Amino acid sequence: MFINIHDTVSFGQRKMVEKLQESAQTLKCLNNIEIEAFRLYEGLAKKINPPESSFILCLAYDSLKCAKIIQGILDYIDLPETENVNCKKNLTEIANNISKFTKKLSKTNNLNYEISCEILKELTNLEDQLSVVYTNYLQSQAIKNIADEFSKLALNLSNFKKLFETFVEQKQKHRELLIEIIYCFEAKEAERLRTMAPTFKYKNPDTWIHESTLHTFADTQAKENI
Repeated sequence: MFINIHDTVSFGQRKMVEKLQESAQTLKCLNNIEIEAFRLYEGLAKKINPPESSFILCLAYDSLKCAKIIQGILDYIDLPETENVNCKKNLTEIANNISKFTKKLSKTNNLNYEISCEILKELTNLEDQLSVVYTNYLQSQAIKNIADEFSKLALNLSNFKKLFETFVEQKQKHRELLIEIIYCFEAKEAERLRTMAPTFKYKNPDTWIHESTLHTFADTQAKENI
């Protein structure tokens, strides 16, 4: 039995392209999530008073920066568009939930202290999810497939991992900043109530910081492997 070497090479190339397309599709999903996160934070910043709004806007542009970096990677790969290629279920759910949350936020005209804190608590859950998503990506075959494509530019797997490790660190810092903003709101509300009723007892935000009644971003959504 004779094997045509040209057929073998062609088959091998097709398999490589398929793997690269699948890996690129994951990046497209991550890009979409970051764009949705940017819109959410940008919308929230417009509804919150300064100085807190400035910090929220910083989170928005961090997300936009991530999206642009990912888009730059996709532009370099320059693969043909594939139809009916779906994202992993968990990535699709995260993107959809961010979009829905943004629409709900756009219809809320008056963000009082309680609503603002509820929204911010939900966003800490979102940042936790994004941190898990990028951590999973770092441990997947997808990042190696992309790194192999960039090897001709002297960018190896280690370089790529460092890039996405900064994304994980960024999400963790976002979560910390959101908690600090909640503390600021809690302190302002405590001061307001203190001036109205001197007997008001301050409530330590540590007792509720991890709780949210909105439950838009469930912890289980980000745990599916990429």
